[in-house]
Amino acid sequence: MKFSVIITTLNRANIIPMCMDSLISQNFPKSDYEIIIINNSTDNTEEVIEKYIEDYPEVNIKYYYIPKPGQVYARQIGILAAQNEILSFTDDDAILCPDWLKEINNVFELNNEVAGVAGKIKIKWDETPPEWIHEYENFLGKLNYGDEIKYEKGLYMNAGNLHIKKDILIDVGGFNPEMVGEWLMGDGETGLWVRLKKYNHIIGWAPKAIMEHYQIAKKNATVGDIKRRFMNNGICIPYNIYAIDKKGYRALIWNMILALKQTIKWKYNSVKAAIKSDDRNERYSIFRTAFYTAQIKYTLKIILDKEFRKALTKGDWVIKNNNNKAAA
Repeated sequence: MKFSVIITTLNRANIIPMCMDSLISQNFPKSDYEIIIINNSTDNTEEVIEKYIEDYPEVNIKYYYIPKPGQVYARQIGILAAQNEILSFTDDDAILCPDWLKEINNVFELNNEVAGVAGKIKIKWDETPPEWIHEYENFLGKLNYGDEIKYEKGLYMNAGNLHIKKDILIDVGGFNPEMVGEWLMGDGETGLWVRLKKYNHIIGWAPKAIMEHYQIAKKNATVGDIKRRFMNNGICIPYNIYAIDKKGYRALIWNMILALKQTIKWKYNSVKAAIKSDDRNERYSIFRTAFYTAQIKYTLKIILDKEFRKALTKGDWVIKNNNNKAAA
């Protein structure tokens, strides 16, 4: 099989070389994979990638700059530019093991019916983080279904180590939007996973295709960063009610009322935990409060902002199959 490795990047000129070095060093025929970089940066990322293109002519590296904000649009460019049958998505702060593509290829070849393959994700800290953060590493992308190859319908794939047949990705409509400008509009790879699950596609698990997700302790191992991630997860609920399931305002408002009740409950719990100096439960209560307050704010934006409502449903990120050709 041949692979198109797609990486979207935003102002990571100092970090992306770790990812590029690990891709160039793959124990896999150079003729059987290409690397596609889609850049939305304002730093010197372009210079960094151009140097790799110059220094490694034996590796097929494609570079695109996209001024339009939004990871979903960057991925769209990568999907359309890809020449190979398997699309492999990873992050600009990923470090891939030398046998990454080899192990993914193996899982695909062992089962002809598999639509996609998920790979193991570990967290690699730049320095020792506070102990409490290990409980929340799944919010930083950590993924582990065990040490044995397996195949399941509905197995979740994290976009940091996600591999899928191009024709199937196009057939199901690709990824949902995530960050577009300053707003998280949708549920990204979760939306893709829901559609793959709906159509009973088989997903493989490649335990030896390891991606290390590089994290900066002073930035990512903080209450503020994990709180932000809980908020993003919360937003996915009203997004799906309005944009995907199209249940209308009544369902949106009912969910907002429920979210308000939960906000009050978890805010009370956080105060109670603070009084008892129970740091663990105080943190969790803060995160759950953020999860529900985000739903309230997002719902109000849908109701009050006409342009935002239009943006949620215009669907210009969907990759469509038109006369056997991918078209935006």
